[in-house]
Amino acid sequence: MKKKIVNFIACLLLMLIAKPGLALDATEINKAIQDKGANWVAGETSMSKLSPEELKRRLMPLSFNRTGLKAKSNRYSAKVVDLPARFDWRNYNGHNYVTGIRDQEKCGACWAFSATAALESRILITSHTPDKDLNLSEQTMVSCDENNMGCGGGFLDYALDYLKATGIPTEACFPYTSGESGITGECGGCSDWQQNTYRITGYKGVSSSVEAMKSALIQYGPLVAGLIIYQDFLNYQSGVYSHVTGAAVAGHAVTIVGYDDAQQAWIVKNSMGRDWGENGFFRIKSGTNEANIESEVYSIDYATVPGFSFVLSPSSADFGTLVLPDEPSKTIPFTITNNGSLPLTNTSCSVTNPQFSVIPPNVSTIESAASADVQVTYTARAGKYPDTGELRVVSAGITRKSPLSAQTNTRPDQPVNRWPSNGATVRLPVKLVASAFADDDGDSHAASQWIIKNSSGDSVYSGIFDADNKTSFTVPSGILQIGAQYYWQVIYLDDRGSESLPSAQTSFTTAPQPPPGAGNRTGCFIATAAFGSPLAGQVEILRQFRDRYLLTNNPGQKFVAWYYRNSPAVANYIQDKPLVKAAIRVSLYPLIGFSFLLISGYLPFVIGGLLLTTFLFLRFRPKKLNAA
Repeated sequence: MKKKIVNFIACLLLMLIAKPGLALDATEINKAIQDKGANWVAGETSMSKLSPEELKRRLMPLSFNRTGLKAKSNRYSAKVVDLPARFDWRNYNGHNYVTGIRDQEKCGACWAFSATAALESRILITSHTPDKDLNLSEQTMVSCDENNMGCGGGFLDYALDYLKATGIPTEACFPYTSGESGITGECGGCSDWQQNTYRITGYKGVSSSVEAMKSALIQYGPLVAGLIIYQDFLNYQSGVYSHVTGAAVAGHAVTIVGYDDAQQAWIVKNSMGRDWGENGFFRIKSGTNEANIESEVYSIDYATVPGFSFVLSPSSADFGTLVLPDEPSKTIPFTITNNGSLPLTNTSCSVTNPQFSVIPPNVSTIESAASADVQVTYTARAGKYPDTGELRVVSAGITRKSPLSAQTNTRPDQPVNRWPSNGATVRLPVKLVASAFADDDGDSHAASQWIIKNSSGDSVYSGIFDADNKTSFTVPSGILQIGAQYYWQVIYLDDRGSESLPSAQTSFTTAPQPPPGAGNRTGCFIATAAFGSPLAGQVEILRQFRDRYLLTNNPGQKFVAWYYRNSPAVANYIQDKPLVKAAIRVSLYPLIGFSFLLISGYLPFVIGGLLLTTFLFLRFRPKKLNAA
């Protein structure tokens, strides 16, 4: 009681000392703004039009504005690591967590409006209920907080102490009347208002560094802050305020709701009505403690609502795509937070799809402002069917639901290296051939990644996933050297983005000398001599047959090597013998025809046609007449 009397006498003296002066002329202010390079606009406002007596009633004495935090204050220490360049609780992830602009009118109760605004926003944040204009009773603090002076002013930490110890009801329970009357009024309200109050669990003083204030703003929501009102501030209309002229006339309290690094500004909610400033808000220069905005700042730890209430987070969970057999299950933690004033008992948890499970299924007690964690696990199943469900949490007759979703993808079968086989010696160009694509859940083959390493294990080729070379790949020229050992693998990709395991690493060695003419327009010596030119179409067909089908396997390579050892002599012998060349041309045409059909892809159709013709001939041939 003694403390209250001392505070009362001190505040009366402060009110007598503080004498707000008249607002300045807007033209003079704008000239000062221009001269000092400031970035705001002054004009006639609802505050600048007031008489000195009216201003005195609306504003609290300067001495209520502290130049720093009290030594007893708990200090904010946590930091947000990656601070965004702009942050605004009026538009956070597309939602508004700042309640409407209020007007303290003829009462110097800015301290109550500032603290109440921060509480309202903290409730919207902790309850996951954005875009709602929660309206709590400032009048309760004005009339019932005996440690402050009602319309005569108040200290911010005392206001927060009251919100922690007692709390406030809704505006409907105890409507704001001091603004009209200018009188603090008696403590009153609903008959049971003290059992139905919104409270804070605690608060912290925030150091004056810009980084600490930004971090606290993001982590805890809008901040309660003190402010010195200079004469020019009364004429503020828009822009980023900085003091340019006039004396300090009053103390004030506001709520910081955001910041903008590009403008070096705090975004602030005021309590002078929507007709003042930028629809009731204003911006003020950051980083320079402009008008003491960074001297006395508080964050709210947590806030509770009256009665039973809880929130479930996350509000939904997508487990993504689990790849079998590597990831047979996945677990996501959920948190049940009691944001009500009463403890929760026998909280039950269940899921609506058997592919999901939750533990524990029951939580015995969750105290007010406390949390409990549960784990939801999805067990994968083969197939392409997406699984959906809900986590349902029930307590005190309240149900919260969180949608769940997941799906499974089976990894494609591990491919098998077909050619070159392990330890094979091959000639350039090298064609890699792997097994056919297989996938247990029926996905199709989208692409393949071919990997080649040298004998030291260094990568010499690792292409991106290639949709054109799925099961075979001809290594581009210049990648491989002759007479060197290499290892190759391939990875298959299905059409849902799942990769196979790499094929088993297989070694091969490139031959020290390529056969004469391989990969170019020489080498088919006998055919060239018979047809008269290496550019002849018949020679080109035989050359393609050699490169595609003989040089890609070991027996074929041996045959080509034997041919190149012996064919030059034969070619020289027939060079000037036209009849022999003609005979060789005739003998080569069956091979040329076979090669053409094989290369062009027509061979299966020709074989099928011959078989069909043979069948029809045998089936319908004329029968011999019996001898008479």
